[in-house]
Amino acid sequence: MTRIAGFVPQPALRGVLGLAGAAAARTRFGRMTRANLALALGNETTEAERERIASGVFQHSARLVSEWLRLARSTAPDAPDAQRGAWIERAVRFDGSIGILERELARGRGAIVVTAHIGNWELLAAALRRRGFRGDVVGLERPRDSSSNWLVAMRRAYGVGTISQSASPRTLLRVLQAGRILGLLPDLEVRRLDGEFVPFFGRPALTMTAPAAIARAHRAPLIPIRCSIAPSSPDSGVDAAEPGSDYVLRVEEPLVLDPSLDRRAATRDITERMNALFEAWIRETPEQWAWHQPRWRTAPGEYEAVPLVERKRRARARRAADGSASG
Repeated sequence: MTRIAGFVPQPALRGVLGLAGAAAARTRFGRMTRANLALALGNETTEAERERIASGVFQHSARLVSEWLRLARSTAPDAPDAQRGAWIERAVRFDGSIGILERELARGRGAIVVTAHIGNWELLAAALRRRGFRGDVVGLERPRDSSSNWLVAMRRAYGVGTISQSASPRTLLRVLQAGRILGLLPDLEVRRLDGEFVPFFGRPALTMTAPAAIARAHRAPLIPIRCSIAPSSPDSGVDAAEPGSDYVLRVEEPLVLDPSLDRRAATRDITERMNALFEAWIRETPEQWAWHQPRWRTAPGEYEAVPLVERKRRARARRAADGSASG
């Protein structure tokens, strides 16, 4: 698809993928989207409004695929053929809030960036790289999964590395110690990582606590950034039916661990504030968030919050026991 997309005009490619998005809305992903919308927004929206949002979710997903196919054929700004990625600079507009990130990086300790699966998070990383920032993102890596490998290769193409979610915390801290950006996407449920149930749209949602742990270990704040299509307004000049071609990259003021709280309470506090900010983003542009993911799949009491290190120790113990039994 990546190779073929290079020969197809972007509008035509987006049209074809739009049809695929409409078809996907009738699959289990569509059912999950509608169920999540009813769960989160059912008390404040009508069924017709939620159906409109659901349709927008899959049209936006089609747009993401077309842009990711283009990102996979792009290059880093310091590559010999850097012009292949020049379109990224035209697609993403930075507002004055980028000064917040520059201020934090000027301290020489890197920056822990948190974002959500909203807008175009891959384009966010690519746009920062085109502006001269360097860093890596933490993502899912499956060596035998061609889709996972493709995403890693896509990021490598535009100049950003991928660190496995199961990597040692020291690996993550080395990125920050080198003065680089470490990107995290903690808005979805990941059972295999440390997590805690905190409110999200008024319901307990299993949320990874890795951002808080890294912030504590590195003694640095979390910097929320999003790259999304700005919502239409009478003064924006953006048509609500056909959003403008440009994304806007916006940086929020850092989230800082509360030093007056104990470790557990401080972790919960900053995670709650992070979820509340993500919720505000989603309410602003609901069609641009990944509603098709099982965000509220696990209920409190169904999950044992076992640290990753302990999980690995248990796995080694099981393998050793199995080996002894077979011997």
